[in-house]
Amino acid sequence: MDAPTMQASRDSFANSRNDFVVYIQELSAGEFSGQDVATIQTELRRIAHTLSGWTELLDDPNELTCSCFSDRCRNFSNIIVEVTELVITRGGQLPLTVMKMFNMLAMQVERLTLDGHREEDEYAQGFERMAKDEDRRWQIRSQGLDDGRAALLFGLWTRMNRISKHGPNCACR
Repeated sequence: MDAPTMQASRDSFANSRNDFVVYIQELSAGEFSGQDVATIQTELRRIAHTLSGWTELLDDPNELTCSCFSDRCRNFSNIIVEVTELVITRGGQLPLTVMKMFNMLAMQVERLTLDGHREEDEYAQGFERMAKDEDRRWQIRSQGLDDGRAALLFGLWTRMNRISKHGPNCACR
């Protein structure tokens, strides 16, 4: 891939990722600007579809992505679809558990980068560190008492944060 095409791909990816994160963060704060449940679900499915499409990018260390990029995109896409089914409003509010799920999803999508371990994507690298800190907190919290919601959220976090196979160019270790 030539340099201008690669840069255009990186820019397009970063803009899409950042737009998705802003939307998901707004949902995690309970802000959905009068959208009804169907509209929110449609937007989330569009994001999941786009993430799924990103899996078509090559997992080649000489190309755009790190070696587990497609696996991560596929995983996040599937999880977004699952969370989409949980979207309901009660009294004009999203449930707190669902808002926390959106917060976790935003943090994970923010980590996605086309640049693998090369640290060219400073935005994603900052969130990579944040997610590692969050993972440590979840590991500690998982040892405590649970009312059912914590186990659900910890399980979701674990599924988002763990990739079963890491290639030689994987930034997700």
